[in-house]
This record gives sequence, structure tokens and C-alpha cells, in this order.
Amino acid sequence: MRSQLSAIALSLLSASAAGAGDVAEMRPIGYSPDGRYFAFEQFGEQDGSGFAYAEVQVIDTETDRYVEGTPVRVVIQREEASIGEARRQSLGKAKAILEARKIGDDPGHLVALTPIGELAEKTRDLRYQAFPSFYVSDGIHRIFLEEFEAKGEDLCESMDVKVRGFALSVASDAKPDERREVYRDQAVPMSRNCPSAYAIGGVVTPGYGSSAPHMVLVQVVSLGFEGNNLRWLAVPVKP
Repeated sequence: MRSQLSAIALSLLSASAAGAGDVAEMRPIGYSPDGRYFAFEQFGEQDGSGFAYAEVQVIDTETDRYVEGTPVRVVIQREEASIGEARRQSLGKAKAILEARKIGDDPGHLVALTPIGELAEKTRDLRYQAFPSFYVSDGIHRIFLEEFEAKGEDLCESMDVKVRGFALSVASDAKPDERREVYRDQAVPMSRNCPSAYAIGGVVTPGYGSSAPHMVLVQVVSLGFEGNNLRWLAVPVKP
């Protein structure tokens, strides 16, 4: 029996920019106590150079924008440097920003996670429970991802990359066909580096009783040095 590959894995395998590429790991840091801010880190080894890198993203959940001074990015240009060293440096540089907002006081709940290593048949449709429990509650949601053609930078066109944007919709589990759009790209930022595919990578929800939004973790296939890379972004969503 043939193994099932996720749509985003197939995109990585069949993209025109063939090669090794790299896949970033993701770890949530959490919310501020008032839910206004959310942070996560991603890290890995660069394709081509093999240099360790790490990044801390801090999002204002009310404006859906990065907090000033972020993302905090570190690339250690020494082959012997470890990913752990890069993580320590990026978290150290972001420490003042995180502590000023007490980000992590509410670590949140990683209620769903579907990384590229999980060979899921559906990568654009996720069903999840907002609060972790042994019992199924009423707080069950569905989130849907839609891709569409988008205008990219001249570099993308010269590299023959068909740039894509994305949109997110939500629905209650009881009425999955009654979707409500909660996010749509108006433009594709340069920071995504010629994105060609997306998948829902997971969801982080705030602590019990918080009014903070759910953070939908989206995987982005972007242009790399030797091939396509996978990076993460977080979108605040009110179900």
C-alpha cells in the first residue's frame, strides 16, 4: 500500500526549485496575561550553508502585526554551532520584549499540531477542541485554509515561482458548511520569500477563561537556497 503524503509535502517534492531545502521546527512561547500578545519560535539549519538559525516572532493579537523590534532573527555563521546555541541567542535578544509584556505567563494550549512529518491526508481542514480535556466539550471548531494566486516580487517571477496567498475561514463543528472568513491576504509580504504553498500546522489556544484569540499556525513553503523551505507564521482568529 502506498504511503499517503500531505499536500504540502507533495508541493515540496514537486516544486520547480528542486533540492534539499530545510524544514523549521516550531515551539509556542505563549500569551501575555491579558492575551494581547503571543509569541513562538522557529529554528533549524539553513539549506546550503548548514548554519544554525532561530527566530522569535511576537504578534500583537489585536492588530495582527509584529511587535516593534520583532521578529528577532539569529543565524550563527559557524558550522560547528548548534541549533540550541542559536535558540539561546534569539531568546536572549527577545528577552526584554517578552518580559516587558509577560509573554509566557499564559503558556496556552497546543491543542492541535500537524507538522510535515505527519502524513495527513488533509492539510487545509482542521477540527479541534479549544480546551484540552478527556471529555469532548461544546467548544469544537473547524478551520479551513484556501490558497489563491497572488502577486509576487520580480525575483519570484524570475525564479519561475507561482506565488500563492491564503485565506482562513472558521465554522462550528455542528455546522461545518456555514463558514465565516476570518483572514485573507491582501498582499504577500516579501518576508515570506516567494511562497508557493500553505498548510494548517496547528492551533494554540489561551488558558481557560481568557478572551484571547486562538492562534492558527500556518506552514509556508518558501523559496530557499537549494530548494524550498518550510517556515511558520501565526494568525489570530476569533472562532
